[in-house]
Parts: sequence; C-alpha cells; structure tokens
Amino acid sequence: MTDADMLHELFERDRIRDLVHRYCWAVDRGTLDEVMALFADECDLLLIPGSKRAGRAAVERWYGRYMSHRLECLRHLIHNQVITLDKDRATSKSYFDAVGDLRGESIVVGGFYEDTLRKVDDQWKFSEKIIRVDFMGPLSQGWGGEKIKTKPWWYD
Repeated sequence: MTDADMLHELFERDRIRDLVHRYCWAVDRGTLDEVMALFADECDLLLIPGSKRAGRAAVERWYGRYMSHRLECLRHLIHNQVITLDKDRATSKSYFDAVGDLRGESIVVGGFYEDTLRKVDDQWKFSEKIIRVDFMGPLSQGWGGEKIKTKPWWYD
C-alpha cells in the first residue's frame, strides 16, 4: 500500500466516524431532515428488539415518529468503532451508551450499531442501520439486573 493509499484510507475512515457522530448529534438535538440527510435514497433500518423498516419512506416514518416522541434530554455516545472499507462501500460497528430524561425520570440505554454504508455523490451515507438495544431502564433501577450479592474476584 502506498503512502497515498494509506492517507486516503485514513481520510475515508475519518469521514465515516464523522457520519456516525453527526448521526448521534442529529438524533439527540437535530431535526428529521438532519437525520434523513445521512441516509442513502435506498436504505433500511432494523431495530432489535423490533422489526425491519424497508425503504426510505419507512425509515423516515420511523424517525419522524421517534423525533416527535424522543426523550426531553438525550445524550448518546459512540465507543469502540470498527470500520471496514471496500472501495465505495463500508461497514461500521460501534457500541452506544445513552442517558436521558423520559417523562421526568432519568434513564440509561446501551447497545450497538451495525451500519452498512455507501458513497453517494462522494459522501458516505447509511444504506442499512441496525440498532440493537441491549438494555434500557430507569437509572434508579440500574441496568445490570440483580445487585451483586457475593463480591467477585475483581472487586476491591
């Protein structure tokens, strides 16, 4: 791989990271138009648990409903992003953690995104987004289930 090839790959990886970060910002604080600007014309959304929204119109309906019912305060963060590039296609996998305010109660949410991306007019766009929610619940109840009754070996 030449220096120019490596530089190009680093540039594309940074553009993909930026796309995912702009997605988080748009979902947390933005508008439906800002969210949908990040998706290709041909796109799907899969929610786990939940079902698949096939096609841009179905994806836009889901985000429209989400945006009208989203948390009053929401902050979600991306971690451990893994990107695979293949010319004008790519995948991005990342964990997310979120905190927010749902009807006056603090909540915590965690899961991961599995994104399939493609270049459209030299811009990376989501062609498929999988949102897997691993936990979601009131902060007062925590997310880990039953409290620790026996201290594990790593507990100080």
